[in-house]
Amino acid sequence: MQATNEIRDRSIAEFYENYMEQLFYFCLKKTGSNEEAEDLSQDIAYQIIAALNKGTVPQNYPAWVWQIARNRYSVWAANKHIRREFISDSDISDYEIEDEDGNILDGMIQTEQLALLRRELAFIKRDYRDIVVAYYIDDTNIRDIAASLSLSVSAVQQRLHRARKMLKEGMEMSREFGKRSYDPENITFAASGDQPSGLPWKAVDRKIPVNILLQASNNPSTVEELSMELGIALPYMEEEVELLHRATLLEKQGDKYVTNFFIMDKDCRIADYNAMRENSKERSRLINEFIDDTLPEIRALGIAGDHIDDNAIRWWLVPYLIDRLIEKSVKGQSIYEPPMRANGESWGFVGYELTEMPENTVMGHNGRGNRTNMFWTYKYGGDLNMWDQCGEPEYEDVMLMCDCIKNQRRIDSFTNTETGVWKRIDGRYAHAAEDGSVVPDILVLKAKDIERINELFAAHRNYNALINEFKELYFKLEEILKQRNHEVLHKNMGYNVRMELYSTRMMAVLDLLGDGVLKLPEDPSKSSFGMVIILS
Repeated sequence: MQATNEIRDRSIAEFYENYMEQLFYFCLKKTGSNEEAEDLSQDIAYQIIAALNKGTVPQNYPAWVWQIARNRYSVWAANKHIRREFISDSDISDYEIEDEDGNILDGMIQTEQLALLRRELAFIKRDYRDIVVAYYIDDTNIRDIAASLSLSVSAVQQRLHRARKMLKEGMEMSREFGKRSYDPENITFAASGDQPSGLPWKAVDRKIPVNILLQASNNPSTVEELSMELGIALPYMEEEVELLHRATLLEKQGDKYVTNFFIMDKDCRIADYNAMRENSKERSRLINEFIDDTLPEIRALGIAGDHIDDNAIRWWLVPYLIDRLIEKSVKGQSIYEPPMRANGESWGFVGYELTEMPENTVMGHNGRGNRTNMFWTYKYGGDLNMWDQCGEPEYEDVMLMCDCIKNQRRIDSFTNTETGVWKRIDGRYAHAAEDGSVVPDILVLKAKDIERINELFAAHRNYNALINEFKELYFKLEEILKQRNHEVLHKNMGYNVRMELYSTRMMAVLDLLGDGVLKLPEDPSKSSFGMVIILS
C-alpha cells in the first residue's frame, strides 16, 4: 500500500510540475478564451488527479495525459455546440441542465472530494445551497424543487447551473481565511442610556459577534465576505449577522452590512488622546483656579459636613465642572440623550481596540435612584485603585439615605427592614451621631446648590476661556472621527465626540494629583470620593 501511494504521489507531482502549464496553453489554443481555457484545463486536471487517486498507473505517462486532454476537449466542444443550439432554438426551461460541470460534480460526490464539496456548500448563499442539497443529496427532481421554493423551473435550473460552477471553482481552490478566523482582536466596550432588554451587552458576549463587528467596522461587507474573512460557514454567519442587525449594531446597505456605532482602533484612540492631552494642563490650571477662588462659598452652601475636608469636595468638583463644560460648549447629542433604537430603547455604544495607551484616562459615572432622590458616583480609572472604592449602594440604600436627610430621621425610627438596609450604609456613606441622627459622609446637594455652583462658574473670569477651549477640542475630535469612520456613523457624531471628551475628566484629575492639589485617600477601599446625593 505504501509503495502504491508513493507511485501515486510521484505521478501527481510530475503532472503539476511538467504538464499544468502546457495544458493551459493547449486549452487556450483550442478555446481562444482565457476563462474557458482555465475551466477546461481545471477539468482535465481533475480527471487526471481523480484517476491517479483511484490507483491508475499509466504505462506511457505522457501519452496517457494528452489522451485525456484530447478526450475532455472533445466533450467540451460537443457540449458547447449543444448549449449554443439550446440558446438559439429552444427555451431553456424545456430541459434539465446536463453539462460537463454536472458530470464532474456527480463524480466528486462519489469520491474523497465529498469533504471539499461539503466545505464549499458552507460558503455559497442559501438560495443556491438549498437547491444543490435538494437535487444531489435529497435526490429531488427539479420540478419538485421549483414547487417547494415557489420558483419557476427555469429559475431553479439557472441557479443549479450557477451553483455547480461556484462549487467547482471553490473545490479547486485553496481557501484562505482572514486573521480574525484564528486570532480574534481584543476589544472593550462602553455604553450609556436605558438598556432594559440587556442590549447591547448580550449581543457582544461572545467572540464571533465581536469579530463580525470588527470586520464590518468602516468596511461594508456582504455576508459571504464576512463568512470568508472569519472562516465561518455561511448558514451560521447568516444567523449571527441577522442577530446583530436586529440588535441595531449592524446597519444594512444594499446587500452589505456596516457597524452603526464607533469602534475606535489604535490609531484613532491615539489621535484623540493627543488632541485632548495637548492643552490639558492649562485647562486643569484654569479649573483649579476657579475652585480656589470659590471653594469657601461652595462649602458655605452646606453641601458637606464639617468632618468632610476640602479635598473630598475637589474630587467631585473637578469632573463635575468638566461635565458642565462639555455640556455647554457645543449643543448636540449628549451621552445622557443617546441614540434611539428600533426597539424603543435609548442607548449609545462605543468599542475600543485594546492597546497600550500613554495613560489610563477612563472615568465612569454611575447613578442610582429616581427623579427626586439620586445617588451619583464618579469612578476613577487608571492605577489609582479607586474605581470601586467603598462600593455603590443599592436602590433601597439610596432611598433610605435620602429619606433620613430630608426628614431628619434617627436610627431608632427604623423598621426592621430599614435596620437591615442601614447595616449596608453605616460606615460607608453615612454614620449615626451620638443622638441617633444620620450624618452623611458624602456630599449632599439640592437642586438650588447645583444652580448656584453653575452660576459661580459661568461668572468666573476663566469660564469663557474654558468654553472656547472645549469648543475647539470638540471640532478637533469631530474631524478625527470623520476622517476615520464611515459616513453612516456621522449622524451620531455629537454623541461619540462627547464620549471621547469625557477622557478630559481623568486627565484633569491626574494633572492635579501631579501638582499636589488633589490627594489620594489613605484607604481606597473605604473612601467615597466623588460620591454625592442630589435631592430635588
